[in-house]
Amino acid sequence: MPSSNSWLSRHRNGAFYTLALILVATLVCGGVTAAVHWGMTDAFAEADAKLDESKGGAQRALLFPDATFEKVSAPAVEGLVSVYKTDSGDYVFDVASKGYHGDVEVMVGITSAGKVAGIQVVAEDETDGIGTNALTEDYFGTFTDLDASGVLTVEEPGSGETKVDGVSGATFTTKAVVADLNIAFEAYAQMGGK
Repeated sequence: MPSSNSWLSRHRNGAFYTLALILVATLVCGGVTAAVHWGMTDAFAEADAKLDESKGGAQRALLFPDATFEKVSAPAVEGLVSVYKTDSGDYVFDVASKGYHGDVEVMVGITSAGKVAGIQVVAEDETDGIGTNALTEDYFGTFTDLDASGVLTVEEPGSGETKVDGVSGATFTTKAVVADLNIAFEAYAQMGGK
């Protein structure tokens, strides 16, 4: 058999040849991955939006079970994530404020009569058995039928503030829930509520 004296045949078992093959394979794989990502970005974003909407839709339905929801333009209020209005004039405000370990995001339902209809947890990372004690139906129930106006506080109230009860041992989370309610109240007022 004739032997080839080309540079490639002489160095095919060397480190440089192996490195060149690895680089070519990496470039090809990276190019394919980038092309798929670029081509599928819109589809991924749309799928993520649909998933987020389905999760949020279920939580909104817990606040107003028989309602149809429409996303409406949200006022510029820090901590306000989104606003939905029902066919009967009720609102659901998705709001977030700082808790102990991160943001405590909740949905606050406010009726067309300007009363708190309920609260649903969207996302939180509070300490189990401590901070989460302020994220219970029992605690949220203390706000049901409360006027959605003014400013709430768990400390000594100042002028125009209303003192509400906190949850012992869950100070940071309690303050986050109260801050979330205050964000929803401010947004509600800017949208023409009380």
